[in-house]
Amino acid sequence: MLNRRSMLTGAMAAMMTGLLTLRNALAQPANAHSGFIKRAFAMRRRAVAEGDQAYGAIVVKKGRVIGLGPSRVLTNMDATGHAEMEALRDAGRTLGTHDLSGCILYTTSLPCRMCETAAYWGNIERVYTGADITDRGKPGYGC
Repeated sequence: MLNRRSMLTGAMAAMMTGLLTLRNALAQPANAHSGFIKRAFAMRRRAVAEGDQAYGAIVVKKGRVIGLGPSRVLTNMDATGHAEMEALRDAGRTLGTHDLSGCILYTTSLPCRMCETAAYWGNIERVYTGADITDRGKPGYGC
């Protein structure tokens, strides 16, 4: 027959195992996304190297990068040449459609309202931002 102490010890062990499993499950998405956010930061470095603003973004579908976006506001003299817009445009050209359903946008910083709205209209599934890989969820209509 189990005594109270062994029951508590068993319950604590089960709870700790459950917490560790939960922690690992929560940590896993960040690890899965870290390579993609690194690519967004590579786009940021490319933008700076080309004489533009320090922003970068990529679009991913089914684990494959389909859109690259270094900022091109200054180099193209285009107020809409934000990194996110460039990545969305490139993804559209790659897929041959404006509908980016099932795609994820990774960007080095929080998208402005124009970029978030473009992601919304393009049916982007989720947005991840920054070095801490913050899940911003499904983009909203920001304008």
